[in-house]
Amino acid sequence: MSTIWVDYVAPKDVVYFLSMVERLKSRGDTVIATTRKFREVNELMKLKNVEAKILGRYGGGTLKGKLVEGAKRIAKLAEHISRFNVDVMISYCSPEAVRVAFGLQIPIINVYDAPHAIKQVLLVSRLVDVHISPKCVPRKEWLKLGFKPEQLLFYDAIDPAAWLKNFTPNENIVKNLGLDPEKKIVVVRAEEAFASYLLGKTSDDNPLITPLIKELLAFDDDLQIVVLCRYGRQKSSLRKIFRNITVTEHVVDSASLISKSVLFIGGGGTMTCEAALLGVPSISFFPGRLYYEEPLIKEKLLYHPKTIDQAKRLIGKILGQSEDYLNSCKKRAKRLLEAMEDPTDTLIATIDKFLKE
Repeated sequence: MSTIWVDYVAPKDVVYFLSMVERLKSRGDTVIATTRKFREVNELMKLKNVEAKILGRYGGGTLKGKLVEGAKRIAKLAEHISRFNVDVMISYCSPEAVRVAFGLQIPIINVYDAPHAIKQVLLVSRLVDVHISPKCVPRKEWLKLGFKPEQLLFYDAIDPAAWLKNFTPNENIVKNLGLDPEKKIVVVRAEEAFASYLLGKTSDDNPLITPLIKELLAFDDDLQIVVLCRYGRQKSSLRKIFRNITVTEHVVDSASLISKSVLFIGGGGTMTCEAALLGVPSISFFPGRLYYEEPLIKEKLLYHPKTIDQAKRLIGKILGQSEDYLNSCKKRAKRLLEAMEDPTDTLIATIDKFLKE
């Protein structure tokens, strides 16, 4: 029986590693799970019945905060993990977990799809044993950030395939949120205002999604707009600006909600790709290139406008389409998802290589 350490630092990690952890436990392996104090992560873990020891906290929206809290977390993780005989550590690019595993000479599997998060990647690239990435991210992007060719491993999929391959929506999600199933739903995801790659480019008090919500309301005031915020200030700001939208108080089952919507608008993160892969037309307003969007853009399931005006025109164009258009999106998304590898298979196979050594 082997011991695998998994560190959850972002909401995506919880759903991405869910199948992997279940498979490891079902075959008799011990999984040590750690996380940090971070509202969305902690609420999603509770929603998905995932348990982990909370060590440290999120550093917030300042460079000093990230540095100080990261350092504190390294010390707490080192104290905790050193009590166990860990065979391998796997995380979705957790700098703190990577540093601790490196210091304790534990083999490190790093997973990530975002070379634009330069500072985060630079903290791990020289320390990990294997770095796993979607194939759509060019090898050269990782090499520029310090990885060596022998560290790199790719799968032919984008990350949401790990939890959408066997996805069944919760049919009660619309009712639970007090929405009318007979009216159209549009889901909007606020940007990651505190991420290092967006510091100075957006404000938590004035989210980038504000003009797009105004456009949605102007197009059809009968639309049911549900906004999924990342931070408390985003929620309070949007509630002050808009009275006729739903701003969720807690983390919800995003995939189930999105599957019932006719349009998704997001900052180019995980949910944007999740929506497109579910066959829901998606608009990304991330200020830059994202390689993992490109397979979805090619299939015309996701659009990445360069300006707010382009985004506004897209909103009108998509919402003005017929039911046949939505059905076509779902069919194309289904074919694309079925053609993708299951990332979990790659994770398990990579873990097993270390366990056999």
